[in-house]
Amino acid sequence: MKNTIRKISALLLAAAMMLPAFACGSNSSNDESSNTADLSSDESSADSSAGDAESGLDIQIDDPNAVVDGTSANADNTPSGQVTTDPNVVTDAGGGQNNKLVFLEPTKEQEEAANGNRPIITTKRGSDGTYYIPQTDINGAIVTDTNGESKTEVFTGTTVAAKYEEPTYEPNQKTYQAYWLDISERKDFVFEGNLLEFEVKISEDAKDGVYPVEMFFTDFSNYDAKSLKDIACRPGYICINSDQPAEIPLNDGQMTLTPDTLSAKPGDVIKMNVRIDNNPGIVAFVVRMHYDANIMTITNAGAGSDLGELAPLTASPMA
Repeated sequence: MKNTIRKISALLLAAAMMLPAFACGSNSSNDESSNTADLSSDESSADSSAGDAESGLDIQIDDPNAVVDGTSANADNTPSGQVTTDPNVVTDAGGGQNNKLVFLEPTKEQEEAANGNRPIITTKRGSDGTYYIPQTDINGAIVTDTNGESKTEVFTGTTVAAKYEEPTYEPNQKTYQAYWLDISERKDFVFEGNLLEFEVKISEDAKDGVYPVEMFFTDFSNYDAKSLKDIACRPGYICINSDQPAEIPLNDGQMTLTPDTLSAKPGDVIKMNVRIDNNPGIVAFVVRMHYDANIMTITNAGAGSDLGELAPLTASPMA
């Protein structure tokens, strides 16, 4: 049992640490300046946690009487060894440690690091129906014309369908990350339906168009501490005064994540779910989602109704 908990914790932390993380609650701020300030004070603790995960230790103990490496907490509950308290960790009736569902919005620097310093390539569909991508030089830098505008070139590969009012439109891609661990039931959570829920504010100046919302990173684990592979991610869309594109069909039996496709107008506040289908059973995940910050702001986030119903200890629905 303890080995299983350790393996799952290590899997979760290793995936989460791919983005240098800062602690926050489920109401994540969209202010980059505040995120940067938080990062400076938390990087050292993140590095320490990553080291503990690599060594296979149970970390983030939330029990004042816990023993780690033979060292227990003092009588006044002041840790005397590697005993830590984290508001995002809860201990279940069996003494197992569970990570609450936590949402993070990385800074620009964190996202660049997570993507190997490679820019996120976003296609654009012009009024002629042709897809375009920014033109780059041999070093990967975007080429601009004499007016400083980005040059584009025709893209012929497979891509998420986007439709912008202006062919020269440049999306402002941001990432939202969620991580969670719950081994309180001592078994997998098997369900289909709403995994995550977001409250989204549409920008007052949002232009008409079809804007993709993409799950671009997934790391799920089951109770046997095995990472789940072959997960499909279908795009969702925010459609501003535009027709909704057709949904991509599910593959038979393949675990799939899909953000909602929603119609909206500038200034609207809408709820957007991320659905899970063909779920074989999970107890932990790290997922990341791209969205266009020019047209939407995530103002609140929480567990989807189906995850929240099954995992009330750790995955509270959005308030």
